[in-house]
Amino acid sequence: MEILRSISSLQTFLQKCRKHNGRIGFVPTMGALHAGHLSLLSKSIQDNDYTICSIYVNPKQFNNKEDLVSYPRTIQSDIEQLNRIHCDALFLPSDSEMYQSDDKSIEYNFTNLFNILEGEKRPGHFLGVITIVHKLFNLINPDKAYFGEKDYQQLRIIQLFVKKHNLPVEIVSCPTVRNSKGLALSSRNKNLKIDEEKAALNLVKALRNFKNDVIKFNKIHSKDLLEGGDLVRLKHLAIKNLVAHPLIKLDYFEIIASENFRFTNYIDYNENYRALIAVYIGEIRLIDNIAIN
Repeated sequence: MEILRSISSLQTFLQKCRKHNGRIGFVPTMGALHAGHLSLLSKSIQDNDYTICSIYVNPKQFNNKEDLVSYPRTIQSDIEQLNRIHCDALFLPSDSEMYQSDDKSIEYNFTNLFNILEGEKRPGHFLGVITIVHKLFNLINPDKAYFGEKDYQQLRIIQLFVKKHNLPVEIVSCPTVRNSKGLALSSRNKNLKIDEEKAALNLVKALRNFKNDVIKFNKIHSKDLLEGGDLVRLKHLAIKNLVAHPLIKLDYFEIIASENFRFTNYIDYNENYRALIAVYIGEIRLIDNIAIN
């Protein structure tokens, strides 16, 4: 695997790929790689002639400086894992490479998704995400780029961004990878203490129980619609069971229509919806989501 620390070395590598008319797959990460990242990379390796992974802890997507400082950095382990799966190249730039003094400011507020849920809770986060993703897409010009469904709102924003700007890259959505107990894999999981990791299992439990209750309601009542009062009741039940744990503080639990990512006060069983959740486990903030139908 080639380790590329500068834009010039990246361009040299890309010239070699294009000389052979190779298809390029790209997986942007912030490092602290886990099986979720590796699943994206394995999919890219399967689909493309060359796969590039980037590791860059982007300061512009952290609205909390302490979170930026505490974000896990395990570069040596990351390199070893990338070598094991035969990734072709690692782009490992510095801040000065990615944010140069002559950079022009670009207006990215093209969707209300910037301002709700994660956007509301973490002001400026998605602006930072789109800024760096746009830079990386411009530098690499991949044929396909791979993103996980765990960060579902981020995935949808990137899909909208690519569509709005007519970028020649296919965004490949990949299922959330979970550990054997069901916890969604996240680099932040490394910061959980043993009792906190155990408490975090309640996220997926709450999501799965809510989904099962929605399905059960349909079987019992044989209705095509789960209307407002009943939906609120099932949400409150899920939240009540979740926050009963002393280590868990709820940030949000919301239902959105998958097609347009809009909040809903009903569920039409002929349409697709997703439940999204964010909590604090001690000092660590985790997110998760599940498709309802």
